[in-house]
Amino acid sequence: MKFFYSTIFLLTTLFTLFITTARAQQNDDLLHTLVKKNLITQQEADSIRSAEAVKEKKRLDQERENQHNITIGSRALQISGLVQARYQGFEQAGVNDAFDLHRARLDAKGNITDAWSYEIYTEFAGNNKLLDAYTAYKVADFLKLTAGQFKVPFSYESLTSDSQLDFIDRSQVIEALAARSKDVIGNQIGRDVGFQVSGSFVKTKDRYLFDYTIGVFNGAGYNVITDNNNNKDVAVRLGLHPGKGFDLGGGIYRGEDIPAGGVKTQTRNRYGFDAHYVSGRFSATAEYAHGTDAAVQRDGGYIQAGYFVLPKLQLLAKYDTYDPNKLVATDRSTIWYGGVNYVFNQWTKFEVNYLNRRQETVQVKNNILEVQMQIAF
Repeated sequence: MKFFYSTIFLLTTLFTLFITTARAQQNDDLLHTLVKKNLITQQEADSIRSAEAVKEKKRLDQERENQHNITIGSRALQISGLVQARYQGFEQAGVNDAFDLHRARLDAKGNITDAWSYEIYTEFAGNNKLLDAYTAYKVADFLKLTAGQFKVPFSYESLTSDSQLDFIDRSQVIEALAARSKDVIGNQIGRDVGFQVSGSFVKTKDRYLFDYTIGVFNGAGYNVITDNNNNKDVAVRLGLHPGKGFDLGGGIYRGEDIPAGGVKTQTRNRYGFDAHYVSGRFSATAEYAHGTDAAVQRDGGYIQAGYFVLPKLQLLAKYDTYDPNKLVATDRSTIWYGGVNYVFNQWTKFEVNYLNRRQETVQVKNNILEVQMQIAF
């Protein structure tokens, strides 16, 4: 019954969004009809459209003015943030539907000089956490040095900003192999403490053809005072950008780490590759990752696509599969996603996801409906 109420809530919300989006299209269709019936001239219709375009530009300009840059002395300080309020409706018996604060973050960054930059990124949802705290020195486009706490350069989806994700949650394999919620070292939100060099080279027209990142990390995760073992982990990621809107990437991670709750170091290796394509209103992403934890082999991947059927309304679909142990033939988990995003502007987005979850053996009624309101500033 509770899932029925969640579905009604979803349908009502989508209907409201559709009416709002369709209104602009109806105005344009109406002008076209009036011209066709000779009730107004084409020049008059164009004049009305032009006036509406001016109003829309004025509205967008006013929104842009809401961005605040604060300068203190000779150091630039830019303040931004992210708030994501979420609702989850669970089909599984015994799991309560609930609203929660998915993310509530504040970001402070800036440039001390043209070469030196810094960032301090904090999370306030749940227990307060320091996510990023690093400084970087850019020698040139082909060489940038970064030291501190930041995202490990592995996986396209893990490196994608939370505010820029097409779906509310990341894929199963990324959560399991990119130092996130299902990783053997515990949820490190994709981050670690270390040092890396990165850069881009071979520029063609308005983009670079190649980029690289090489990092050395503790492997113990974020917000730690010291390493929990004497080994250091290495991550390498390479990117190729052969055409406009088309990106290819691949990476490896090699480490010896202590699992959460464990006392002995073990192998923790990963490799993966990905592709991302954007053309007009269409976008598509695919990624595969493989991991080795001690003697356990894991792998998985996803493929997703999105299309803006209207300028602000995006429809999405995703196939997500993950095998937590390659030696076990019956433990693969697959999720089929359906999604709808309504993008009010570059900061505000309303998201609806439906997750159809399937197990390889015994099927459990554990589908999920997720609704999220996001504002970034």
